[in-house]
Formats: sequence, C-alpha cells, structure tokens
Amino acid sequence: MRLDFIEVCGFRGFRDLVRINFGRGFTVITGRNGVGKSTLCDAVEFAITGSIDKYAVEKAAKESLSDYLWWRGEGVPNAHYVTASFVDDSGNPFTITRTRESGSDRSPEEIHTALCRGPAPDDALRQLTRTSIIRDEWIAALSLDLTETERFDLVRSALGALEGSEAGSRAKEVVTAAEAAHAKDEAAYESARSRLADRLMQQSETQAALSRSGDVSGALQVIAAAAPDAPTELTARLAAGRNALANGRARLGRMGEALQLGREIAEAHAVYNAPEAVANRQAASAAHEAAQREHEAAQQVVSEAEQRLSREEEMDAMAASLSLLVEHGERLGLHDDHCPLCAAHRTSDEFAAGLAAARRRITSLASGVQAARDALANAKQNARQPSLTLQTATAAVQAHANELRRLRDQEAAHVDFYNQWGLDHRFIQDPDGLEQAISPERDRLIDLERALLVLEASQAISRMSSIESNISALRAEIEKLAQAVSQSQNAVTAAREIERSVRRVSGEIIDERLAQISPLLNELYQRLRPHADWRTIDYSIRGDVRRFLSLKVGDGLNPQFVFSSGQRRAAGLAFLLSVHLARAWTPLRSLLLDDPVQHIDDFRALHLVEVLAALRLDGRQIICAVEDPALADLLCRRLVSTSTEGGRRLDIDLGPLGATSVVIDQEINPMPVGVLRGFATA
Repeated sequence: MRLDFIEVCGFRGFRDLVRINFGRGFTVITGRNGVGKSTLCDAVEFAITGSIDKYAVEKAAKESLSDYLWWRGEGVPNAHYVTASFVDDSGNPFTITRTRESGSDRSPEEIHTALCRGPAPDDALRQLTRTSIIRDEWIAALSLDLTETERFDLVRSALGALEGSEAGSRAKEVVTAAEAAHAKDEAAYESARSRLADRLMQQSETQAALSRSGDVSGALQVIAAAAPDAPTELTARLAAGRNALANGRARLGRMGEALQLGREIAEAHAVYNAPEAVANRQAASAAHEAAQREHEAAQQVVSEAEQRLSREEEMDAMAASLSLLVEHGERLGLHDDHCPLCAAHRTSDEFAAGLAAARRRITSLASGVQAARDALANAKQNARQPSLTLQTATAAVQAHANELRRLRDQEAAHVDFYNQWGLDHRFIQDPDGLEQAISPERDRLIDLERALLVLEASQAISRMSSIESNISALRAEIEKLAQAVSQSQNAVTAAREIERSVRRVSGEIIDERLAQISPLLNELYQRLRPHADWRTIDYSIRGDVRRFLSLKVGDGLNPQFVFSSGQRRAAGLAFLLSVHLARAWTPLRSLLLDDPVQHIDDFRALHLVEVLAALRLDGRQIICAVEDPALADLLCRRLVSTSTEGGRRLDIDLGPLGATSVVIDQEINPMPVGVLRGFATA
C-alpha cells in the first residue's frame, strides 16, 4: 500500500483547497522555509491519528495545539478538512477525511485494519506515523536522544514483537484480572468510606441545624403560601415545599431566558425601524417600481416589434403567392384579348402594364420583412438592461422582505416560548416589566428556601439517632472491605511476579527477533558514513524485566555524547531507516522525509540520496521534502521512475495573503531505454 494523494483546505498554512498527487514511485517537494513542506507531513499524520506528535508542549499561554490546527491567517477558507488517500497494489483505494466540525469519517478500527497487519504493537497508528514520517526535528530525538528503554520499545514496536509468546499474553490476562478484582475491592472500600464521610457530614449539619432553629410557624406560613395544596404532615409538607422551590427556580430561569429573548427582539426592532433602514426599504421599493415600469415598456416595444414582423411575414407570403400567379398569367398570355387571370378585356399594352404594376406591388409587399426583423432584434437588445435592473431591484426588495420575515419568525418563537412555559403574555413586548417581575419572584424563592431550612432543623433530633446508627454499621462494613483490599493486593503482587517471570523467559525470543535489525542498521550506517574512523555501529540488549537497547561506536563509546550535531543526525537517520525497514506488521511502503539534510554536510547528503535511491529500487515509495532546488533535482535524477511507478516534482510557495499553493507540479518521466548506451557509442 502506498500514499496516493493528500487534499487539504483550511489546514495549518493551507487556506485554499490544495491537492497533492504523489508519484507511485517517488515525489520530491521543494520550497523555502515556512511555505508548508512540513505541513504536508502533518496532514498525513493528522489524517491517520487525529493529532500531530511533533509538538512536545501540548498547551502554552492558555492555548493548545488544537487552536492552531486550522487556518488562522487572512481570508476565510471554503472548508476545514484533511483527506489522505492510500492505494494498494491492486489499485483499491482507502481514503481518510478529517474535518474540523465532525472529525474523521473512518473509525480507528477501520484505519487500523487498512494500515496494519499481523501482530501490531500497542498504539499501532501512532507507531506507524512515527516510523513512516522522518521529521527534521525528530531525527535525533527519536534515535540517539531516546533513553535505552524507550529505544528498545520503539524497535520492538516496529518489529511487532509485543509479548513474545502465548504464555506472556495469558500472564498479562491474569495480572489484568487480578488488578480488576483489586480495583473493584478498592472501589467498594472507597465507596463505603465516601458514604461514611457523607453520614459524618450529615451528622455535623444536623447538629448545626439544631443550633439555628428559628420560627417554625412563620416557616409553615411561607411554605403554605408556596404550596397551598400540600398535606398537613410535616414530611409531606417539606417535600411539597422542595418541589415548589425547584419549580420556582425553573420558572425563574425561563423568565430570565424570556427576558433575554425580549431584549434581542427589541434590539432587532430598533435596527429594522431605524430611519436609515426605513429609507433604504423605501428607496428599494421605488427603484423596483421604476424598474418594473421600464421593463414593461421595453417588453411592450418587443411585443409590437414581434407583431410587426408577423404581419410582414404574412405579407411576404402573400407576395410570393401573387408572384407565382403573375408569372403563370404571363406565361398564358392574352386569350382572345382577355386577361387569363381576371377575364377582363385588355389590349397587349394594357396587359403588359398590368403585369408591371402587379410586380411593383408584390415588391413593395415583400420589402418590409428584414426591416421588421432588425427592429425586433433592436427591441430585444434594448430590453436586456431593464430586465437586469428589474432583477437587481427585485433581489433588494426580497432581501428586505426576508429581513422582515426573520423578525416575524423571531417574534413567533418568542410567543411560542411564552406559551410553552406558561409565562405571562403581558410581558411579551415589555422586557422592562418582566425584569421588574423577576425581582420579587427571586425574593419569594429566597424566603421559601429559608423556611425549608427552618423546618428541616425541626426534624434534626429524630434524624440524629438514625444517622449515628448508620455510621456504626458503615464502620463495621469498612473493616471487612479493608481485609478484602489487602487480600486482592497480595493477589496482584503474585500475578505480577508470574508475569515478570514469563517476560524474563520470553526475552530471549524477543532478542532473536530484534537481532534482525542489526544488519540493517550497520549497512545504512556504513552508507551514510557519519564518522570517518568509526565505520560500524553496534547495539546491545540488556535487562530481564526492563529491557535496554544501547548503541555504541568505536571502543564502546556512546554516539550521543561523542558525535557532532551533523554526525548524530546521520547516525539517527540510519537508525530510523533501519526501524522503518524492519517493520513487519504494516503493508504501507511509503517513507516520508521532512527536510532530512538540515545540519548535514553535502558529502553526507549525497550519501543519503544514494541510500534513498537504493530504497526506491527495493520498491519503496519515497516522499522527500527539501529546501535546496539543486538537491531536489539530484533526487529526481537518482530516484528511479518507471512506467508503472512514476515520479513527481512539486514546488510550493506562499501566495499574496500568506496561503500556501503549488507553483509547479511536474511528472518525472522514466529515462528512455538505451539512452546512456547511445551517448556512449557517440
């Protein structure tokens, strides 16, 4: 499976829609710093995992990464989304789209199924992006700068060697079950402690209530006024008072909402009835009427021109018929000095003169058709502008009508709110009066709450004995639960010891699987040549329960401390590339490199180009972003382009408003067969 294309809109530095189609064989992306090369890698990672892992700080100055995922520059994007599309060797696509509003259209399980195979590691999608995207800022951080335990976990995850054996999995299940039982006992213990704390707090509150008992009769009068239908029993009366208090608070909240709606409608009315708004509506209406009159007048001219053309065409048809009749009469000639058409007595001169007069009349009948057509075309042309003016004026009038309709809808919603919650309709158009009515209602609820407190204090003595009895029972229950927690903790300790023993035994199996990365690491290290003297790099694994992976050069030296910045990056590239190649749990064969030659000299950069060319020959899809156009040209020449796995060259830059766009999108065609041989013979 390979990366087919990325489509972004409103993401990071890409305000407008940009689609990047990747070559099946390789893609080289170039552009100066800050134009968005890294954002393309961010888009791939964000589409797969929903996050960008390169930022070590999640939050700063009350802001977080999520505040900067989407476009924040000038202008408004048409949408906010990222789409990453993959295609397998059979040409079947798999597309992931994440939007700002609704998230991903694919579940994590669907993405995992498409991009992972076999014994995938924990958090497989994050491991996939970490081992498929080699970023400039993470080359050293994910290799030499890792602790030995983190380095071991990274390599083990790349190989998919999770636990090493079925026994390890079962041991982990035993630990999980023991921890779940212990967590359940602890939860029960904490719940009992929480209930005991609640009872102790109730005991304290009851004692305080006894000390502040007030006038019970006055409290009963307040509750009776609030709940006149309440039973006479004190407990039922308290319940009715509490219900009245809850309902009153709810009603008070609805009144507050109604007050806010009323103020919004009053403000909308003020805006709608402002003199400037009224003048604009009157002007729009007058302009519409004038445009309507001009339009009707223009259409009247068109109609008259069409009628004239119709009459002229009828006369033209009549002239054609008469012409045929005259020609026929001329061919027949006089018959016994009588006209063959009208049978009148005519001489030859009279007959010829009559034919000439008929032809002149026919010519006059047929001469007006073209003039009528020209007049109709001119009338239609002149009617276009009044029609456009009428459309514009109609749109303006409609906009004002829509504004009025929205205001009426807002008023209807306000009335519906009053009807729904049974509020007093007197205040629908009087928000100030409603605000004045809210204040005494709030005071009444405060008095009711105080009265309830007074009555609750009067029951404090009977409640005190019940609370003390409950406290004694809870303390006995807590002692039993404490014993159960201790026993389950011992079970967890024993289960973890079993798991450690199993992991210690399975460590050798894991070591054997990890050993396959050593030749890859050494070969890539030798090709990139970070150091002139130390031509090889060794790794070693130690530890039984906690596993450590160490990297050494020379006489047992740690490259993290003896290499320069450029050498550390070259060695880190060798390590990360070997980790990428050692993965066995993903069908994805795409390798993305984000400016991997930063702080690396030209000599090692050329070696990196040769390594990438070798990976390309192995069937990997190489996607590399660099700043130097000359290096981009070299990559395009060295990375092999074939008829089935072509290459692409992309140049990106910033537009006038700071949005990123693709300046050049060029296919790298395969070199013709025998071209070098032809140059050699020449």
